[in-house]
Amino acid sequence: MATSNSVKQHKLRKRIAWLSEQEGRGKEFISLYMPSAVSIEQVVATLKEESDSPARESESVKELFENALKAIIQHLKQHKEIPQNGLALFAGTFPSNGAEKEVLSVEEIIPPEPINNYSYLVDDHFHLETLREMLRDQKIIGILGLDSKQASFGIVNGERIEKIENISSGVAGKSGKGGSSQRRYERERDTSVTAFFHRIAEHAAKEFLENKVNVLIAGGPGQTKNDFLKGDFLHYELANMLLNVVDTQSASKEALKEVLDKSSEMLKTMCGPEEKKIVQRLMVSISKQDGLATYGLDSVLESLKKGEAQTAIVSDSTDIVELVAVCKKCGHPKTAIADKKTQTLQQMITSPCEKCSAASYEVRERDIIDVLEDLATQTNASVEVISTTSEEKAQLKTLGGFAAILRYKPVG
Repeated sequence: MATSNSVKQHKLRKRIAWLSEQEGRGKEFISLYMPSAVSIEQVVATLKEESDSPARESESVKELFENALKAIIQHLKQHKEIPQNGLALFAGTFPSNGAEKEVLSVEEIIPPEPINNYSYLVDDHFHLETLREMLRDQKIIGILGLDSKQASFGIVNGERIEKIENISSGVAGKSGKGGSSQRRYERERDTSVTAFFHRIAEHAAKEFLENKVNVLIAGGPGQTKNDFLKGDFLHYELANMLLNVVDTQSASKEALKEVLDKSSEMLKTMCGPEEKKIVQRLMVSISKQDGLATYGLDSVLESLKKGEAQTAIVSDSTDIVELVAVCKKCGHPKTAIADKKTQTLQQMITSPCEKCSAASYEVRERDIIDVLEDLATQTNASVEVISTTSEEKAQLKTLGGFAAILRYKPVG
């Protein structure tokens, strides 16, 4: 099963955090961003032209830079082509993969979104802005404003409203006539409003579904918006995305900003639709006690190993890791899951090897989410990371930060 977007975002967030902590003695660190349009040969040739050491640096820093440049060129030669989304490389001498001593290393990241421009930067820190831009919540927000006279449609990009459209109904206002003439007029008006509702729904489906909207907020003056939303007009996918409905002064293009402003707090703290559905499904199973959910790290690990779990769910705020101490003499490993890493590691490396009694180890560390994903891959399960500050994340934390939706009720 393919890695979920939430896991990709979590891994990228962790890599960025680690790289941002590294500090050079001078301008010795190389940050290289390559779009798929360039070839490996082109990049290598360009880097060889960049071989001059940074000016006004000490001889030791110049040597570190030159070593990093050689390492990055050698690393590139191992690739046949640049991946579809491009490639980001970060080279320097720093602690790598849990090593106590500094080592020359090249860190490679295939980004979740395409890199558009080639960039080569040398500094005393890594330049991570391009990757940080990809850490935004993957929410594409559609805004709908309507009344009986007009409807406006907008799509939010960052904090700006883009792709604004407006349609008018041609429906006349309410009549002041009386008797049968008024009743006939109102029937005709109701028919016209219903026809306009269908036009709004068709336009919304085209604008929002084609642009991959996954959150919908709506507004307008009076009761019309509620009549539309309660009726069977809106495409079912859009109806399931509806997050908030607010009152506005009008249904014009200007009203879209009012809808967005009045929904801002809710948007800040919302889970993505998929995260929300998953956690809600989990909580329903737990409340029903139907045996199709479990929680707690040990229970989730066990359900993945047995193939019972369909989806493992984890909060991104956990610091739990898997420590593997491999005996340097015989290669025998011992493994521990730890949230108090230093204490657990000390216990592991001070006790002799169970197989040969030696007491010298090579230690490796893995994020618990990598452990869960490896187990999930073996049984075609999936892992979802809940990262947005939300009610759903708070619910998951009350369960210890780990839970799983099961394929079937375990026997025994």
